[in-house]
Amino acid sequence: MFRIILLLIFSCAYVPAQAKNTVQNLFNKVNDGVVELHVRALISPEPGEVSYQATTSDSLGSGALISAAGRILTAAHVIDRALDIEVVFNNGDKTSGHVVWIDPLLDLALIQAAKVPEMASVLTLAKSADYQIGDQVIVIGAPYGVSHSLSVGYLSGIRDQEQIPGMSFLPRFLQTDAAINQGNSGGPMFNSEGEIIGIVSHILSNSGGSNGLGFSVSVDTIHHVMNSNPGTFSGLIPHLLTEKQAKALNNPFGHGLLVQHVIPGSLADKMGFRGGHLNVLIGQTPILLGGDIILSIGGYPIKDLTSALILKKRFSEYQKDDKVSFRFLREGIEQEVFWVVD
Repeated sequence: MFRIILLLIFSCAYVPAQAKNTVQNLFNKVNDGVVELHVRALISPEPGEVSYQATTSDSLGSGALISAAGRILTAAHVIDRALDIEVVFNNGDKTSGHVVWIDPLLDLALIQAAKVPEMASVLTLAKSADYQIGDQVIVIGAPYGVSHSLSVGYLSGIRDQEQIPGMSFLPRFLQTDAAINQGNSGGPMFNSEGEIIGIVSHILSNSGGSNGLGFSVSVDTIHHVMNSNPGTFSGLIPHLLTEKQAKALNNPFGHGLLVQHVIPGSLADKMGFRGGHLNVLIGQTPILLGGDIILSIGGYPIKDLTSALILKKRFSEYQKDDKVSFRFLREGIEQEVFWVVD
């Protein structure tokens, strides 16, 4: 009887330690592949304010190193207006990063680090649909600037979104009760094997803090985007005009992309495009007025979301030395500029 009691005592003591070590081992396995992203980005002026000079702010996000060459997955909203990106690795090494591509509709982006330290771990993407509700997950990031913080939870929901015109798949987000806060955005969510099953996107919260409703871009969506040749970042942040908005701006064509911001040093900047400077609210949407309105690219008009997405795909298919026409309105005057693909 005494022997049985001893066995029960040791068994009860052993199981929690084993579970604890599983999470610890998982964290140690993947942590060196998680990076902090310190971003200096363009911001819009306050409603009604006219700003003829770019206004910037500093923000913080996270990312996941997915190649030894320095490719890093993150959320689009972390770096979509970035002027400068500093990548900070777990050992304290810092390097610059630049945008490779951005998909704002899916809140996903890829950046390139200038240098990768030897200690950095390259993270692995899980296979598509290799997860189910109830799986234990961990999230690593920099919530409120607290570096390499671990949170543990479960995959609590699989949320398919409406199909986006021009895309052949349903975007999917994974819901988790693992704590996610500001600074976690763009960081990886792992399964129990240490594989990435999502990139942290957003939370649902009235307070701005974690309420157990966090969402990550699913690994299925990541695979789809990466396999579809998402193209090169142009450095242009646009607003797609509706027909009513276009006509309200005295745009006789009734369509186009209203340029909000142009990232300095980018392709759009080199081509001479100008962003807006007067912030107004249309409904609940802030829009910068005063920028160029791009009407067509390569002879194809930008009339709606479908045509914009088709043009985005076409943009990635141009070959070296192709000459691409951009027609646009500036202060009511129709103009044209050409891009020679290099």
